[in-house]
Amino acid sequence: MTYAQTMEFINSFGHAGAPVKDLSRMEALLSALGNPHRQLKFIHIAGTNGKGSTLTYCAESTIAAGICTGMFTSPYILCYEDRIRVNGENIPREALCRLAARVAACAPVLPFSQFEITLAIALLYFLERGCELVFLEVGIGGLLDATNVVDPLVSVITSISLDHTALLGNTVEEIAAQKAGILKPHRPAVLAPANQPSVCDVIRSRAEAVDSLLVEAEQLPLEILRQDIAGSAFVYGGMSYELSMPGLHQIHNAMTALCVLQLLRQQGYAIPEEAIHRGLLRARVPARIQVLSREPLILLDGGHNPDGTEALGDTLQAYAPKPIYGVVGLIDTKDYLHAVANLEQVMQQVYCVDGFAPNAVPASVLASGFTRIPAVPLPLEEAFAQAVQLARASGGTAAICGSLYLASRFMQLNNMNKM
Repeated sequence: MTYAQTMEFINSFGHAGAPVKDLSRMEALLSALGNPHRQLKFIHIAGTNGKGSTLTYCAESTIAAGICTGMFTSPYILCYEDRIRVNGENIPREALCRLAARVAACAPVLPFSQFEITLAIALLYFLERGCELVFLEVGIGGLLDATNVVDPLVSVITSISLDHTALLGNTVEEIAAQKAGILKPHRPAVLAPANQPSVCDVIRSRAEAVDSLLVEAEQLPLEILRQDIAGSAFVYGGMSYELSMPGLHQIHNAMTALCVLQLLRQQGYAIPEEAIHRGLLRARVPARIQVLSREPLILLDGGHNPDGTEALGDTLQAYAPKPIYGVVGLIDTKDYLHAVANLEQVMQQVYCVDGFAPNAVPASVLASGFTRIPAVPLPLEEAFAQAVQLARASGGTAAICGSLYLASRFMQLNNMNKM
């Protein structure tokens, strides 16, 4: 298949596929492909926020250690191929087309989702490349997510909060139970710090039920030495580390990653401390409070749910020059009014945008949600120009934030084609 034919094939499947009650649909597809998931070693990562950053801290460290490392993330940021990477490099289009044709030829006649088809392609690619470790990010939830067909070396639960409530439940406890579904019998697991006590109780209960050793990242001592917009320095478990991504939440993600890496070392993987230090410092995820400019300070962030915008707000309040001017776009499947409430506590003025996704909240509707600060609906490029002009004149900050789809669109418009 050509690249155009490949994308037509992938896009012929719905985003969700038919509802599932078990994993038999994904298992049938992988069985037809020779069960590639049974020939690979996984670290399986679920959570509401922090999955991508935790995965990147881990993967950069194992890459630095010379371990052939697969990375599966969602959604894509710049192009479809950036969801499937080996040693930090996107799957080549040639391999994507060839493996998609193989999936198309073997796929049973079942109502698959795009995610399931993508996962099948990824697993074939990781096997073809001889990946020694694969860091696998859950799509939605955990228990019934297509990725849950794997038997991981380590399961990871990052920060859990309210999101995807229509699918996962209306309380954090119900959502935590879905995420905890990735914990497997007799396999160790890591729980990220700063989760709510009731969430921790749910995860602990599941770990006990399946006899999984649960490592809680916040049980080791933490001392923060430095935090600013350029990152942080901290001592964790008696060792010093530096990060290039800012925010307390990134320290929490790194703590989680460090626990995962220690468990991998205990299972025989040679990951020297020097590689971990290098990996953590090198790790960067696009559109996670990404610094685009220092003078004036311009940030790009795709923290689309309430916890994500709260983390952005905390970082802006602590480290960004004031006043702060926002370019904000959100989608209607998220709790956008909660996100608005978080952002208007730290911003001076916002420009509201739409057109970056089919389900973007109309700019005028989004603007009406801001009640404490001025909010003006504008096209994206004009909104960005206005925010930067105001930031430059005042010595303040411009922040493009909200939906990850907005961040992706902004990066495409500005030819930011490097992950």
